[in-house]
Amino acid sequence: MMHIGSKSSMAALVAAATLMAVQAEAKVKELGFRVIQDQFSEMPTLEMRHDGSKWVWANKGDGYNIKVKVKIDSSVYKVHGGMIHVPQANMNLWAMPQGYKTKDYEKVETVHVGKPMLTSFQGDAANLCSVFGGEKKSVRDLDATAILSVMHSSDTHSTKGILPIKVVCLPKEPHRVPVDLTATALKVYTLPANPRCGEPVHLVTEIHTNKPGKVDFTLFRKDGEKQDASLTTGKVANGYAKRWSKKYVYDQSMKREYKVMVKGSELASEWVPVEVKCGANADFERPQGLTN
Repeated sequence: MMHIGSKSSMAALVAAATLMAVQAEAKVKELGFRVIQDQFSEMPTLEMRHDGSKWVWANKGDGYNIKVKVKIDSSVYKVHGGMIHVPQANMNLWAMPQGYKTKDYEKVETVHVGKPMLTSFQGDAANLCSVFGGEKKSVRDLDATAILSVMHSSDTHSTKGILPIKVVCLPKEPHRVPVDLTATALKVYTLPANPRCGEPVHLVTEIHTNKPGKVDFTLFRKDGEKQDASLTTGKVANGYAKRWSKKYVYDQSMKREYKVMVKGSELASEWVPVEVKCGANADFERPQGLTN
């Protein structure tokens, strides 16, 4: 009889414990949340750009105001300390006002998601893009775990949900091999075309290139004089070009020949004659050599 009585006592204890657990669960009849996604909502988004070696987060400064519907239904007891926690970011998405207690809570809350929370997901976003990113734009879903919890006395009741995050893998840019600066055309001429005694004449060097940049060259005179110079080409109507000029004034008859050679290139002009005819009385001084 005592043996049978012990079994009955154990069964009663188990039944009582089960009833207490059911009653504890019954304190909160409904507990849940969801992020509202509609045509008016923009979900938190990580735009990832490939920098040639890895995927990097491109829109770190963007923030998002999203709507979250929270529902708490407590049958008898008031609950408090409600919050939606995002464990990976170790931050709260939403929290009930401090000291606020209620049996029923059903609201659509507007919450902000920005860099502090999204930073924790950039590694996951990079991993997604390493699989799905390519020459075309790809959009993937990254569902972050979020936990809604409330407290009654010392008891905590919780349920899991998701914070939807979009990952946009921007198209990879084609790998471009840097192109060396190359002189593509060279012209040497005088302005005016027919120099006159005692009047300025400009010896012009005009260089065209395949892209903007500095070009070094040497101006030669046929009697052995020479001068190093440079110019920097810029955008013009038909490509990239720049002119460089040297001014002369001849007060006596003379004839010289000049040519230009581009350094680091086989590009060179022909010998360009510069001839000035002056009256007999002006032929006493020789023209100045290449200076400057």
